[in-house]
Amino acid sequence: MRKIAVKILTILLVVSAAILVLSGCASLDVQLDRDGSGTATLTLSKEEGVTKESIESELNEIFEGAAKLSQGRDVLKLKSVKESADGFSVKISFRRIRYIEGIGQYNFMSFSDFIKEMNKTSLVSNWEKGKYKNIQNYNEFIYNFNNQADESRAFSPVTSGGEKLTAKEFTAQDSPYAANDKGMIFTYYIVGFSNLESITFRFNGKIGVVGGRNVELVGDNAVKVTPVQSVVNVTEIREGEDPVGVERSVDCFTGYVYFVESANLTLILCLSGAGLLLAALIAVGIWRGWFKKIWRGARCRFIRKNYGLYLMMLPALVMLIIFSYAPMTGIVLAFKDFSIDDGIFGSEWAGMLGFKNFYDVLTTPGTSFGMLARNTVILAGLKFIFGFLCAILLAILFSYLKNNWFKKSVQTISYFPYFLSWVVVSGIAYLFLAADGGILNQLIALFGGDAVQWYSEPQYWRAILTFTSIWKTVGYSTIVYLAAMTAVDPALYEAATIDGAGRVNQLWHITLPGLFPVIGIQLIFSLGNLVRDDFDQIYTMTGGGNSYLIETTEVIGTVVFKAIGTVSAYATATAMGLMQSVVSLALVLSGNIIVKKMGMQGMF
Repeated sequence: MRKIAVKILTILLVVSAAILVLSGCASLDVQLDRDGSGTATLTLSKEEGVTKESIESELNEIFEGAAKLSQGRDVLKLKSVKESADGFSVKISFRRIRYIEGIGQYNFMSFSDFIKEMNKTSLVSNWEKGKYKNIQNYNEFIYNFNNQADESRAFSPVTSGGEKLTAKEFTAQDSPYAANDKGMIFTYYIVGFSNLESITFRFNGKIGVVGGRNVELVGDNAVKVTPVQSVVNVTEIREGEDPVGVERSVDCFTGYVYFVESANLTLILCLSGAGLLLAALIAVGIWRGWFKKIWRGARCRFIRKNYGLYLMMLPALVMLIIFSYAPMTGIVLAFKDFSIDDGIFGSEWAGMLGFKNFYDVLTTPGTSFGMLARNTVILAGLKFIFGFLCAILLAILFSYLKNNWFKKSVQTISYFPYFLSWVVVSGIAYLFLAADGGILNQLIALFGGDAVQWYSEPQYWRAILTFTSIWKTVGYSTIVYLAAMTAVDPALYEAATIDGAGRVNQLWHITLPGLFPVIGIQLIFSLGNLVRDDFDQIYTMTGGGNSYLIETTEVIGTVVFKAIGTVSAYATATAMGLMQSVVSLALVLSGNIIVKKMGMQGMF
């Protein structure tokens, strides 16, 4: 085996992270948090040839290996390595110990869940009999424990008061330990670290029961564990050689700790502080007469007068808060190094002060953010320009129809496509664009042209997507303009006719100025959509991501959708969507200012 300055270096992540064994004596102090994450402090004695740099190098290598064995689910981070006259102090942060593979086996879970799983409860009963059935693979060695009962290594659960229990009493469904909904259990099974003298586990709660040999209570929330000798069959694996198995006596840390979680002091302090602040504000408000002024104010009188309308509005307001504003808390994901095990709020903050995901969006090779932004803006811009003009033009044409029956019929026909789903529209489009038998190709062939492979030619798709979008939405978009036209005073048209103004002059000097307030609002909304994309249209019409058409149809929305199947891309996709929303908001605010400067009515 290769010689390294650090002879035995290993990260033994307890509770999600790490134990490190270098040449020389070592001890580990692990602080476990509520979710199985925490910090570990490894104290190492000095040995010749061991330096701070060599420790950091070996640790980073171990972290990478542990992440691969654990399918990338755990996160190990080296916080610091400090050197003193006596040795080294290594600080490590970790999360999710229960997912660590290859360096021991661990459980960290509620006791009620633990006893529901037979394989977990049998672990306690087997240890009571001295059975250590286990196979571990680490550092080119396979450790295979003999599963025969051996009283010399057996241990039973013992309460913190010294009372000995049986495994059955401890794990029974009706035991007092199972009844406590704050009861937690941590089990550990570690072998092969000969230089590790002790491990101290500290818990966020009061210890009730411990199991293990050479276990010592340290206060009411910590245990100190020293190794015991156990005979195992050790198989060494060398490249190009046959495996060799021998029996060997190795150091072993085995046991479990049951503890009752303490109250979350941080949450209590925050709630208490918020409560005190609210009480202080109420007291000051009463003393200064703020509430009396508010109650007697014009706005409050208006609300009391129209309380019925406000009550009718309340359900919609509640739904808006629940389904629109509450989900906005997920925006924090854009600033996180997301792990599906830790969740959005449990995941650690991303690097670069939380902006690493944004940096990755703009710089990581293969993301082609420039292409995504270009396609998004071009498609939205085409739909904005042509859709805006077509809606106004169609509304004006409707206004000149005199036959009411014909006018209503044409309007209904123009509105109908709006209520079709994009799935239906994509099916209709396929009838025209199909390579074999498509209507467009039949017309081209009729005039002697060659058939076009529409679904393989990206240069046509900006026009196709723009046309289908306008066809689907233009009729419905005319409603707001037709409503605005009805608000124009008919006397203005009568006066213009008397003065000899024709239809073009009436349109230019009366109709369009009458539409300006609505045009201004619609312009603001359209500017906000300039960086948005109709993902549902693109996804359905291109067949769910046609690789031939990516050059012109791949937009931000399609990339965000693809990230749903890749957990590692959640944070980056959220960052991409947030950037899109921020730019959209900036465009809306800018559009509002521009519209007001032009003399039209803005949003606010």
